[in-house]
Amino acid sequence: MKKILLIVALMCAVLTSCYTSRTYVGDIKPGAPTVKVNDENIHHLICGLIPIGNNKIDASKYVGERKNYVVKNQVTFVDGFLSCITFGIYTPTTVIFEVPLDEINNK
Repeated sequence: MKKILLIVALMCAVLTSCYTSRTYVGDIKPGAPTVKVNDENIHHLICGLIPIGNNKIDASKYVGERKNYVVKNQVTFVDGFLSCITFGIYTPTTVIFEVPLDEINNK
């Protein structure tokens, strides 16, 4: 039993590198300062192959009428931990919506 706990703890330490991708919408430049507006979890099965429920997200629900925003798709530590515990059967991801800092300051 102690060996299994040690293996799980070691796997959690090794898997701390989290996958992240960003999609820039509009005239926003990569590297521009942004502010997180909201985030939402997306649920999948079998290493992300089968979506659970409706995984379509309407960005206007979070960013409003803004034309410049960033959508960040990320596997957080918690997402990776849950995937590790379930041996890849359940694989959540987190989608984060960000808007440029100058648009927040101007409004």
